[in-house]
Amino acid sequence: MKTKIKKTFLDIDEEEKWLNQQGENSLMMIGYYNGVYEFEDVSPTKYQYKIDIPDYVGAKRKEYLEFLEEGGVSVAAQYSGRVYLRKNTSLGPLEIYTEKFELYRQAKKRYGYFFTLGIAQFALGVFMLVQMTNLNKEEIPYKIVCFFGVIYMIAGIVLFGIAIKKHLKNVQAKKEIDLWE
Repeated sequence: MKTKIKKTFLDIDEEEKWLNQQGENSLMMIGYYNGVYEFEDVSPTKYQYKIDIPDYVGAKRKEYLEFLEEGGVSVAAQYSGRVYLRKNTSLGPLEIYTEKFELYRQAKKRYGYFFTLGIAQFALGVFMLVQMTNLNKEEIPYKIVCFFGVIYMIAGIVLFGIAIKKHLKNVQAKKEIDLWE
């Protein structure tokens, strides 16, 4: 039986955790597009999921995914630069990156978009507030532009704060890695 679930995640780690819960419930991911996950019930088989953001493009990416499939890892879906990987738990754990430095780089790619979104949102808010100077204070558009300008600035600050928090957590993890190497 196929099931579609519409769900949105801001954090890739949370998305991966949720996918693994679905895998524990014997749901095999067969597709993903724009926030809609498609699963198939495959009881009693259980799956483990990983979300990868590979650096490869074109033929190298295809070779990389074929290499993973040789190890029992299959591609459940690809969307927006992400590759959703799955592996049957009876075949062992799903581990893509074994080197500590690669784990660090992958984590950095996972939260990097928070910086970009935060800066873009904040800049849009500032731009809107600057444009308010061209409007008459008594008109409705002035209040609308003011409202959305402030909202975009707050959203930018929040996203940038999340990015800094994740970056500091990742830097701490890297320091621990460096201690052991």
